[in-house]
Amino acid sequence: LNGPHTSYWTKWGRKEKLEANFIKGVTNQTQNIGPNEWRFVHAHGMSYFPNASEAYLYQWREEVESQGCGFVVTTMLRDAIGHTISQTKGMIKPNVTLDQFMSHLEPENYNQRGLFVSQIDYMLYNMGPRNEQHATREEKVRRAVEILQRHFDVVSLGDHDMFTDIINKITGWKPFKKKASNIFGGDLNYSYAELQKIKDLTEANGDVEFIDAVKHLYYPGHLDYLLVALSYFYLPSEN
Repeated sequence: LNGPHTSYWTKWGRKEKLEANFIKGVTNQTQNIGPNEWRFVHAHGMSYFPNASEAYLYQWREEVESQGCGFVVTTMLRDAIGHTISQTKGMIKPNVTLDQFMSHLEPENYNQRGLFVSQIDYMLYNMGPRNEQHATREEKVRRAVEILQRHFDVVSLGDHDMFTDIINKITGWKPFKKKASNIFGGDLNYSYAELQKIKDLTEANGDVEFIDAVKHLYYPGHLDYLLVALSYFYLPSEN
């Protein structure tokens, strides 16, 4: 991406106090943008905590748009339980049990940080301090959706092709094939009881409701099949 008319910047890791450097870097990226220039920023682990630092999203957008430029915030989410299952590959290296890996999602551990971050927690807290206000599941879902609707211009739910097509249309770039990377090639085997635990704790944390709300807001036709089924169920008799 780095070239005469494009630049890419990020700052992330697993150490505390990275957010201040990230915010400073993004603020620099929003200054003095050229007429044919693209500037990209990537928020990742410890980069930015949307729930606590939302004001910067307003500030950055105002600064960019005041220069006659577009400010586009994007994210790609995925099925909630599938996401949790995929994260359990992180149990392998520290060699922990599923109970240990999932313990921070137990409702009584609402403010503990764990070995992985669920999607709703990442949207709200990233890898930083977690739920210090002891928000309920419903409050977390409301706040996560609020942040999405206020600030995110492109929200995709596991549809890489659609996401790529939208980005190409926004930028005017031509599509190109990119080799898949960051792929886990091992096996994840669980008992029924373990899968039930994954499901229950993912729901208890608010992730399932969050993704369901995203479907309602950004994929309004996702329940059409139920309407079709109900229309058959309630067909009037011909008597």
